[in-house]
Amino acid sequence: MENEVLQRLEQRIDALVISLEKGNAPAIWSADDIAEWLDLSVFTIKQSVVARPGFPNAILATGAKSGQKRWFADEVIEWVRKNRGTLPAARPAGRRRKSA
Repeated sequence: MENEVLQRLEQRIDALVISLEKGNAPAIWSADDIAEWLDLSVFTIKQSVVARPGFPNAILATGAKSGQKRWFADEVIEWVRKNRGTLPAARPAGRRRKSA
């Protein structure tokens, strides 16, 4: 099952790279965007992915600590490629709740 998850992730990464090369993908991602791209919950992204040492530094557009964090998509993609074997696995379909 882990191989299946990794294969899906690799396919999504390849599709995103193609999209980035065409200029169709956002240059800056929110935690929601990262969660959708990796097929993980926003909670998992915030608690288990962006909090990891070495994850790209967040951008705070307003400079306020309470502001929503954003990340450069290309930095996130590069980090995921380097760390793909250590990412959390997605829950089976239908068990994941969408955040409000």
